[in-house]
Amino acid sequence: MFMVASSVVLTVVVLNYHHRTADIHEMPQWIKSVFLQWLPWILRMSRPGRKITRKTIMLSNRMKELELKERSSKSLLANVLDIDDDFRHVSGMTGSTTAIGSTAFTRPTTIDDHNSISGGCTHKDLHYILKELQFITNRMKRADDEAEIVSDWKFAAMVVDRFCLFVFTLFTIIATVTVLLSAPHIIVQ
Repeated sequence: MFMVASSVVLTVVVLNYHHRTADIHEMPQWIKSVFLQWLPWILRMSRPGRKITRKTIMLSNRMKELELKERSSKSLLANVLDIDDDFRHVSGMTGSTTAIGSTAFTRPTTIDDHNSISGGCTHKDLHYILKELQFITNRMKRADDEAEIVSDWKFAAMVVDRFCLFVFTLFTIIATVTVLLSAPHIIVQ
């Protein structure tokens, strides 16, 4: 009865982890540490494209610590205004190369060059285009982050499932040996 009850409960847990999404559940740090790093390392599991070793676990934990220190060392204004692609700073420059996001644009040096390239576009139109590009980029980043969280939950479900396989197999073998050895007619006295 214990075996059946625990297998049903743990199957529900595995299915719950497998179908979690980024909108509903945020993965706590202890689950990340246990189910995405240490338990897969103990069970000799790996993720596609990522090798899980003790060295990579320690390195990723150290990188998280350094990232927290770096983030806390920035000023409050730098954390709040984490945008370096404000269009107002770009509109005053002419004849120079300006970085917007991760793309570099070369500004025209003369008014004729500007009119021939822009084709009637005003600064307001360029500002709207920049805002739309920022919106699309942010949406794609958010989709990638959500896909990563879903992938983490699915891997955690696989780890719990593999752990249960080992525990139940070990329990079944031990219980079978114990029952067979406790049978009075098998042992000759």
